[in-house]
Amino acid sequence: MKIKTTYHLLLIGFIFAIPELFAQNSPHAFYLTWTEDPTSSMDVDWHTDSSEPLNLYLRRKGTADWRSLVSAVLPYPFSERHVHRVAVRGLRPDTAYELRFVENGTVYYFKTMPEDLNKGSLKIAIGGDSMHQKEWFEKTNGVVASYEPDFIIIGGDMAYENGSADNIQRIYDWFDAYATTLVTDDNRILPCIVAAGNHEVVGGYYRNQDGYKQNDDFRRRLAPYFYGLFSFPGQPGYNVLDFGKYLSLIILDSEHSNPIKGDQTKWLNKTFKDRKDVLHKIPIYHVPGFPSVRNYDDMVQTLVREEWTPLFEKNGVKIAFENHDHAYKRTYPIKDMAIDQSGVIYVGDGSWGVGPRDIHDVEETWYLKKAQSVRAFTLLTLEGSHFSFISIDEDGNIIDSFPENPLAPLQ
Repeated sequence: MKIKTTYHLLLIGFIFAIPELFAQNSPHAFYLTWTEDPTSSMDVDWHTDSSEPLNLYLRRKGTADWRSLVSAVLPYPFSERHVHRVAVRGLRPDTAYELRFVENGTVYYFKTMPEDLNKGSLKIAIGGDSMHQKEWFEKTNGVVASYEPDFIIIGGDMAYENGSADNIQRIYDWFDAYATTLVTDDNRILPCIVAAGNHEVVGGYYRNQDGYKQNDDFRRRLAPYFYGLFSFPGQPGYNVLDFGKYLSLIILDSEHSNPIKGDQTKWLNKTFKDRKDVLHKIPIYHVPGFPSVRNYDDMVQTLVREEWTPLFEKNGVKIAFENHDHAYKRTYPIKDMAIDQSGVIYVGDGSWGVGPRDIHDVEETWYLKKAQSVRAFTLLTLEGSHFSFISIDEDGNIIDSFPENPLAPLQ
């Protein structure tokens, strides 16, 4: 403890002696997510050139004293930058906390999630396929931030970097856009949850790699940025995030760094069994089982329907989010491969910041209720045991809503 205290004193003296070097510690970018219950935690990343641990300054909003937390330092794939990470624990539910990445620097804040949904609601901005062009990503982000969601989910194909060192600038641009446009007007940083897509992975899919082994090292080599820069879902690439007892977000890997069949589907089955009493169980993944653009009978689409869809239906899932097709879609509720009011609605299809594609003819596609070639995201609202959503294009126009009749009972 004495050594650490001395180090901090020397560091403070050095900073005051050479203030221009202190400015270099301002982060290139930052990123907030969760790896534990969002009602009482936050995981904070920021990217700098420093290879030495740095302080994160934190206080509960409305209090005077700042607490400093020392970062873990992690490598930044293919870069001289470093990732600084602090896992903040023991926070109060539904509470705002201020943070600074540099002493006397810009004050941002975040909020923990509510303990339950008995007295309030939760708003989640959900989409995928986020950045063909940085300008498109930023434009949609601006609309997202204007709705002030509690957090966002991007279901794969974040920066289109393909796991390549040559595409490092795409990663820099993605995090720069996050840090400048996924922050509300009053400086609240929107936490983000991601899933793996084909453009996070060298070759797009694990099966394209000779000698593939389903282990941490091989997955890290397949998707170096995904596993190096996004702490959740982490290894093995699929995971569940539990918000108290009311919400479980189930992040899945649609054949990118893990097979759908085998370990992942066994894990999914157990995950559902362990959460039979959770109000909302929401899967998010990249390749759609019910595509608005691509071929319904392609291999991965078929695997999703054969392996995962029956588990969704068996375990009380009401809505699932799919991506990958670069369009907007909402299906009818589906059960046993037929339209059924007690079934699952599939929403997507990954058009946050990409060039939209031509869609299937809605009238001729049995499962499509709505589809549109447009850049868009969905704002999901959870209130008690009910859900509703609106879908919004990059210009802020509402292009779809559920329930369609506001007087109809929520699902």
